[in-house]
Amino acid sequence: MKLEDRKYKWCPRCSGCVNEAASHCRYCRNELVTGEQKADPYFGPESKFDAARRWVPSLNSLIEMLPQSNFKKHLQDGLHMRGRLQSMAMYDRDEESERQFNESNVGLERPPFEQERSIIREVFLHLKDAGVDIEPMLQTPKLRVLKFTKEYMDELYKVRLNRQTDGKECKFCKERNDSAAQACEFCKSNFVDPPKREARRFRKNAIGIFPLDKGLLKDVLLHIAVNRALTGGAWRTEMADVLSKHDICNADVEKGLGERQFLIREDMHIELPMSDWQRSLMMEGLDDGMDGYHAIHNIIEMGQTCLQEEFNEEAELVLNFAMAVAETHRLGNVQGLEAMREPLKTSGWMALSQLYESTGRYAEAEAAHSKMFQLGPSMAIPGLDEILKATMEMLSPQRSMRQADLCVKQEKYDEAIDLYKKALSALDKQENKPFVGFSKMAGLIHGEPPSSMTTPTAEDFDTPPQLQKDEQAKLSDVSDLVLVSTAHRVGVMKKLAEVYIAKGDLATAGYVLDESMELAEQLNEPYQALVADVCETYGRLNILQGKLPDAEAQLRRALEYYSSVKDPMDPDEFQKIVDKTSDSLADCLEKQGKNDEAAKYRKA
Repeated sequence: MKLEDRKYKWCPRCSGCVNEAASHCRYCRNELVTGEQKADPYFGPESKFDAARRWVPSLNSLIEMLPQSNFKKHLQDGLHMRGRLQSMAMYDRDEESERQFNESNVGLERPPFEQERSIIREVFLHLKDAGVDIEPMLQTPKLRVLKFTKEYMDELYKVRLNRQTDGKECKFCKERNDSAAQACEFCKSNFVDPPKREARRFRKNAIGIFPLDKGLLKDVLLHIAVNRALTGGAWRTEMADVLSKHDICNADVEKGLGERQFLIREDMHIELPMSDWQRSLMMEGLDDGMDGYHAIHNIIEMGQTCLQEEFNEEAELVLNFAMAVAETHRLGNVQGLEAMREPLKTSGWMALSQLYESTGRYAEAEAAHSKMFQLGPSMAIPGLDEILKATMEMLSPQRSMRQADLCVKQEKYDEAIDLYKKALSALDKQENKPFVGFSKMAGLIHGEPPSSMTTPTAEDFDTPPQLQKDEQAKLSDVSDLVLVSTAHRVGVMKKLAEVYIAKGDLATAGYVLDESMELAEQLNEPYQALVADVCETYGRLNILQGKLPDAEAQLRRALEYYSSVKDPMDPDEFQKIVDKTSDSLADCLEKQGKNDEAAKYRKA
């Protein structure tokens, strides 16, 4: 055995296979905190093996062929390690059905993640190290798509052996790099400072997680320019800057125009731009008959990524093009695929709404948002469309919340209040029984002033079912869902209170925040930031009401909760919020004459 017999562990965040001595994951780049190393991952290593078997159906057998080593034992343990989300694996595995699924082309529309590719790559490397002839095993369409060729594996094996003696080890992920490397090719650290995870993947309200496909973007922009040239549009002036930015010249558009005119004359099918990945699948005969669907989905996803990368002009061009072709373009030849058209369009309208919001075009954002969740072809039964639409709106709190947020930005406060109330009502109906905190607000939801509201009694609620002893254990399985639902409700109520503050109705805002705080008390990790947000809002309300000691207490409490957040999703944005709260506390202290203490909290 020439390869070193390392010891491994599974990252508790992404289930990646990492060096046992690593302090940071080479895949997700998160710090492997000591207390979390024994925690179960969310999905678990088993999910990574499930994905890897889509590309190498015989993966389990190949693992058994490995010589005894730490690597083999680690993989064998991982095959049976499920994550915290047990429902992903709570089914009886039918080996024959599973084999057929793994050998099929369904679900190959995305490349495997690096955690999954790494399992495949390392298994073949260790088999080669054991003297097994892996060349015949690599001769499959799926592995050709992954570019796992004999030449690639030979070169990788040679590099690995050389680095074992002469390589530069990263002190964070413990992987060996080229001796002259200035940055770790695995975790991307500079060998001095810990690796920084990609903040883009964790931004608030961000959609999509894949890197920008520059080749596909260039093809789509060229396709759009040709469309405009074909209809006599002023593409030279309207798109000059964006085309130049992506190295598309006038000659490229004119050549594309000639090709398009030929296809039209010959009555030939005009293909949508597609990613190199999708094209490689089709070249190897691995497409699943949904080529149009995947092409449109990839274009929408690319528009979402352009939005994240703040390429707003490109995002608008790409997403509007995607929505135009999603309306009528052929999705594929799979029976029943037409039912996927509306869900596909929904993701595009969502991205367009985000784009318009980020560029301050709130009315357009609201219009794009209203086109989400559209029904498909009209129902044969008269009036059924209206009933289904009304039901969808009633049971979709997220839709009402998003629309309400956009109304707030346009200062349409009354509309926003109605929509937040609709969201709370929808949450109530989804759970089939009212939360105590929300039920105290029932009068407000139905238009009664706070003074007429009374605390509900036990008779106001449905009698809860009496659980048998064997059913009590099931409660723990849904405890996380209860917390999520409570947090969702607290968030809506906080926003509702902020609208009342904006309207100057401070009494009603205080009533809503009282109920928000009561529910927020039920929350714990990881919802400290949400509880802090409620406290901060209450502190601002107290300042407006002249209740400075109460405001000080709430703002201090907010900072205390913020300080307990260990891993904010967007560290930079989170710090801005904390600093703003700290400045608010400083203002409050100064108004009480506590200038020395205020200086300690002043950030601006």
